[in-house]
Amino acid sequence: MGIRKKYLSSLQQISCCMMRLKNIYISEKFTGAGSVLNIADIMRSEGAGKVLIISDDNILSTGATRTFENRLHEYGIDFVYFTDLNGKNDKDSLEKGFMLYRTENCDTVAAIGGGTVIDCAKLIALKASNPTKNISYFMDFTARPKRAVPLYAVPTTTGTGSEVSLLSFFTDSSGKKRPVLSSEFVPRAVALDPDFIVSLSSEMIAWCGMSTLTRAVESYISVYSERFYRDTVNAPKACRMVFENLYDAYIDPENISARLNLLKASYYAGISFRRSAGGYAEAISNRMSELYGIHHGKANAVILPLILEEYMPEINSDLSALSYNCNFSDNHNSETENAFRLIEQIRDLNNLLGIPDYIEELKPTDTDKIVRRTQADARLCGCPKIFTDPELEQFIVNLQKH
Repeated sequence: MGIRKKYLSSLQQISCCMMRLKNIYISEKFTGAGSVLNIADIMRSEGAGKVLIISDDNILSTGATRTFENRLHEYGIDFVYFTDLNGKNDKDSLEKGFMLYRTENCDTVAAIGGGTVIDCAKLIALKASNPTKNISYFMDFTARPKRAVPLYAVPTTTGTGSEVSLLSFFTDSSGKKRPVLSSEFVPRAVALDPDFIVSLSSEMIAWCGMSTLTRAVESYISVYSERFYRDTVNAPKACRMVFENLYDAYIDPENISARLNLLKASYYAGISFRRSAGGYAEAISNRMSELYGIHHGKANAVILPLILEEYMPEINSDLSALSYNCNFSDNHNSETENAFRLIEQIRDLNNLLGIPDYIEELKPTDTDKIVRRTQADARLCGCPKIFTDPELEQFIVNLQKH
């Protein structure tokens, strides 16, 4: 484990304990073109009467949902769409979605969309089974809500992992993205259907793929993974699949095989992320999304190689292991050399995807706010190193265009 510190802060110990106590529900997974129809089959077998389908207008405009709708009609299952999210999983979206669920007498929830859509669906499904509870209750890590009403997910981007994650990111009244941790809103079944990602732009493919890579790496190096178990299967597999498929999917929109592999990689990263939480890369990326509307994956791509260098030497052995699993390591090199080789591969991939090494939108006047909000998140996460405020401030300054 290198020289990684062997202790957790008091806040990390509390967070780690709460995560350890959460149940883990295993989502049934269906993969391949047309796999969304398996979700309809399960709904029929479980006696669904009416489904609230949470999605967005862009997805509906592609026509990708029609086969699913036709299958529901065939089974006599009614449905209604909720698409009024305005790009945010916030109090307004939650209240509107829940009211529609209740007024339409729904008994099932389905999410067809990216991370924001799935996060919103998870909270609506949880609220539906706990109607007297508000969002503050769900945000309490010690809360013990009833399990969500039947929930199913069809991710339409290749980088969320939300379809199997214990987290749902909720935007509060101040615009801050805050994590809601619960095992009770994990979807009962997931369809990794490439028919829903064929319309993704190359740019979105790139950003989502780097989001998957960030989540996989941060889950593997998390100090929480030492306290539970180190996922030596899903995280390394996700990393390897991103390196092997992301550029191919980026340059060739017709390469459905590569895109499907990225969907799978996102799923595996989400599994690995369940008990390890994120780190500074995820925490800072959330600030970039909050303040500037930057895609989470794009911010992750810029931040990841820089933050990994800051974590060293605490994570040398971990990065060396990932480098080995991705076939980047050399047996004649030291762990440190192989760790740096992985970081260089991340930078090379960013260059191939046209992602810069700075965040152009970053404003110096926001530095204090970014540091304050990031530290509030990071001190609860499994970061292998906790920065002082001045250290983090300097890191944020270095992200700016010079």
